[in-house]
Amino acid sequence: MLPTLAWITLLSTTALAAAAPARFGHFGLDVPARGFEGHCLKLEAVEPIHYRFRATGEVDFNIHYHRGKDVHYPVKTNASQTVDSTFTAPQADDYCLMGERNGDGAVRIEGSVDRIKP
Repeated sequence: MLPTLAWITLLSTTALAAAAPARFGHFGLDVPARGFEGHCLKLEAVEPIHYRFRATGEVDFNIHYHRGKDVHYPVKTNASQTVDSTFTAPQADDYCLMGERNGDGAVRIEGSVDRIKP
């Protein structure tokens, strides 16, 4: 059995890893049937990004951020299988690119998100 300090360290490390924002570049998401999965990034105010993905089936796609209990959706599309676009953050925040599957069967999303250099 692990000593108490070892358990606290393990749980703290796991919690920090789960809270850390995702990186720029390639991402892959496995979206379950009637479920959702997201890839989150910290963006600065007016920071532009280029994002694209290809999914093995249709997903509703959005970019969102949270303000208290409210969720804001500056980007929303329905029944998309491919997306290739840009987005500029209106304010500094954590933003999530999310795919939601409303139909049967899981879907794999392969994509990337990159900073646009001025």
